[in-house]
Amino acid sequence: MKLITRRHRLGALAIALTFLNCSSALANDRSDAMARLEAAQHALAAAQSELTAAQAEASQYTSSDSSHSASRSTQPESTETAPEPVVNVIKILDWNEGWKYSFSAGISGASGNNENFSGRVSLGGERLTETMETTIRASYLYSTSEGQRSASRGELNIHNDWLLDGPWRYFAQGKYEYEEFQAWQHRLSGAGGFGYEFINNDKTTLVGRGGLGGSYEFGSNADEKLVPEGLLGLDWSHKLSTSTTLKANSTYYPSFNNMGEFRLNSGVGIEIVLDAETGMTMNAGLEHRHDSEAGTGIRPNDVDYYMGVGWKF
Repeated sequence: MKLITRRHRLGALAIALTFLNCSSALANDRSDAMARLEAAQHALAAAQSELTAAQAEASQYTSSDSSHSASRSTQPESTETAPEPVVNVIKILDWNEGWKYSFSAGISGASGNNENFSGRVSLGGERLTETMETTIRASYLYSTSEGQRSASRGELNIHNDWLLDGPWRYFAQGKYEYEEFQAWQHRLSGAGGFGYEFINNDKTTLVGRGGLGGSYEFGSNADEKLVPEGLLGLDWSHKLSTSTTLKANSTYYPSFNNMGEFRLNSGVGIEIVLDAETGMTMNAGLEHRHDSEAGTGIRPNDVDYYMGVGWKF
């Protein structure tokens, strides 16, 4: 019985020792597990924080890509640059722009056996654009002979050409004339029509004209009636050099009221640039006017000679 009891005690002791060892091992394993669990929790927290940051960064690129995709979907891609819209701009040139002016004056006279004096002044302007060519000229001539007035004449001319593609053009012109020693004292005239450039280069121009118009004379002993007229003319100019220019013109006005009656105005002149810096010029020429129905006691031809100094500005 004692032997059995001892054996039971030894068995119980062995079981107790085994339990203690197991408990100690379990305690060690538990502490290790808790440490690993705590480390895993820290790693999980760090991973969650990294995941949140990565998601925020990815959302930015996603929104940018979606906006680019939307823009590409609304605007189809093209390898060619879209042409800029063509805008036609019509430039209207002001009346005061583009003008070149000239002034000239000359006098002549004699004293002694013959007493005479003659003076002439003129002011002109011209403008050349891509679509128009305009000239304006005003002049006045005054003469005395033996102390008596022998000539007093003034005129104002305006002429405009509308330039077309090619040699053709069309024109309109108007003139006012004052003449003291004529059957009339004032004359208004105007005409319009077409012109053709027979020659047009850097040195020479020759333009022919044809059209219709009319004249009206009043004052003194004028008939004071409108006379319908035709127009045929030539305008010529030639540059002899950079400083010398020759000009000539002739215009024929046949009357439609009385066949055979006509007016003829012609002129020729030379202009020499004396000083290009100041625009100083020398001008000389003559003007001839013929009227087939000048009136009783009036010569049908008038010829004026002139020479003077001028300036371009």
